[in-house]
Amino acid sequence: MGSPGDLLHDKSLEPLRRMPGYDALVARARENALKARAEGNVGAGLEKATPAEAGLSEPALAAFVKAAEESGSSALVVLRHGKLVGEWYFGGETQRIESMSATKGVVALAIGLLIDEGRIPSVDAPVSTFFPEWKDGLKGKVTLRHLLSHTSGLAANAHAMDIYESRDFVRYALDSHVVDVPGSRFFYNNKATNLLAGVVERASGEKLDAYLMRRLFEPLGIRDVFWQKDPSGNPLGMSGLRLHPVDFAKVGQLMLQRGVWQGQRILSEAWIQECTAASSQAHTPTAGLLWWLVYDKAFRVLGQDMVNEARRNGMPEASLSRLRDVVDKPIPSGDFMQVLSERLGGMKGVMAFMEKSARIPLRTHVEGAPRGYSARGSFGQLLLVVPAQDLVVVRMAVPDGRVPPDVMEFPAFNTLALSLVPSP
Repeated sequence: MGSPGDLLHDKSLEPLRRMPGYDALVARARENALKARAEGNVGAGLEKATPAEAGLSEPALAAFVKAAEESGSSALVVLRHGKLVGEWYFGGETQRIESMSATKGVVALAIGLLIDEGRIPSVDAPVSTFFPEWKDGLKGKVTLRHLLSHTSGLAANAHAMDIYESRDFVRYALDSHVVDVPGSRFFYNNKATNLLAGVVERASGEKLDAYLMRRLFEPLGIRDVFWQKDPSGNPLGMSGLRLHPVDFAKVGQLMLQRGVWQGQRILSEAWIQECTAASSQAHTPTAGLLWWLVYDKAFRVLGQDMVNEARRNGMPEASLSRLRDVVDKPIPSGDFMQVLSERLGGMKGVMAFMEKSARIPLRTHVEGAPRGYSARGSFGQLLLVVPAQDLVVVRMAVPDGRVPPDVMEFPAFNTLALSLVPSP
């Protein structure tokens, strides 16, 4: 069920907003949301601080909040030094929001917890340890690290429509072919993360959502969580986690505190380092283990080989010709999707190009060392951790038609978040 914010903004509900009693309906919904927040223990355990007490630039924070609202955000949360500096909800109260592919970062924590417990021997354990039917051929060479780093070679599409047509997402992954030598190339892979949900169940004896509720969410004081399941009852690994933005920030704070929460060790520091300290493979320097490394300067390059692949797969020449001025040129990562969207007629055109060129990856170039790391998902679901600044920022959004999809992705998020702490 949506929040009052959805009612305020969703274009499809415009007739409802003109009906008598609408204001009373919204007021009642807000009362219910506040009651649900109290009953769900939302944000419990976080002390508060003012921006000045936290050492944040108030002009930078004001600009960040304004940009968040203009990008179609539903929520923005900022923690500094472990304290809640602010939480902003645009058009309603807090609600559980689908974290989309930012879910993957939480799935990685489940693997780390099981390694800590000794139920998984190593991140380099073969998948066949848990699914013996994978012991032969290329499948026998696939390790958990490959699944976590998008280098498994498991056949996958740029979209997830084929996955949603399956009744059992874990079995669908298991039955798919491995088409590349494991570790030989990076290809963003939703099937691989769904398979990790099956690994967690085999290793722990519990479904992914139940295991993480017991081992992660409950120790953090997080109660109000929902996890989408496939028709066979498997929690999704690729997406599906819905939680309150301020509770998502607590997950980031646990990472920042190297696995310790209120004096209790929940997750090993070694696993957090493994996921976030450096690129997980040689192909894409911004990819950790289901977490993304954040650099001051990162660039995406659309190569001529991608254009050629899209052409071979039937992309109209009229569309491809609009890309000529950007081919083989570094584009700042934060601007990349907007640049493509402007040339291809919006995000629908971008997704069509990505699907047609899927076998050829974008190239990524970075400068300097990572500033932090993030979990991220479609529609601009973002959890950013910046250890050197002792900073955690969450931005989440419910797609309600207020802004175009490329605006909702909030490409300026990292830059604005990193500007909150003034330079010494």
